[in-house]
Amino acid sequence: MKSRNPWDNFRFEFALYINEEVKKNEKAKKPIICQRMFDVKGYNRDVINSVEIKELIDELTGIHTPTMGIIPKFLKNISKKYTWSSYNPYRVVPIDDESKNIFENEDIFTFEIKVDKKVVAKSSFSGNWFQKDVRYEVNIREIIPNIIGEISEYFSRENYTTLYGEYDIKKWLAPYIFDTK
Repeated sequence: MKSRNPWDNFRFEFALYINEEVKKNEKAKKPIICQRMFDVKGYNRDVINSVEIKELIDELTGIHTPTMGIIPKFLKNISKKYTWSSYNPYRVVPIDDESKNIFENEDIFTFEIKVDKKVVAKSSFSGNWFQKDVRYEVNIREIIPNIIGEISEYFSRENYTTLYGEYDIKKWLAPYIFDTK
């Protein structure tokens, strides 16, 4: 019997959360910002056991990489727009004796990629680099095609790097990695 839900036909999914706090032995709902299911043409399952999966995550969520990831770069650009739209050169800001720690109550963004409903890659970065108004009203619709395009491109390559230095990733991670068909 065929499933009536058309989304069951998609094997791939990504999700972006903020302040994901799942307690052990509890089914807590994750605060989802965005979640999309999609398909990848020419999927090569060797990507799961490769160095390229790390490169993909850095390309999407890297904040301290030479080129900032797609999602943090988008949040940075939104922060710039918001800052300049609310800029008032005549506003006087009082100077406090003590500097405020912006990481006191940290907001963590978590991005994960799933294949067949199993998480194959996950990354987190601090949202406190961006303004509160930006991180609490995140709307990444305009970069969703870029995210899916990056994932599709990395997941459909013919060859992958499985050696990291002198370590064979397939052997080293074998107890932790599942087989995705």
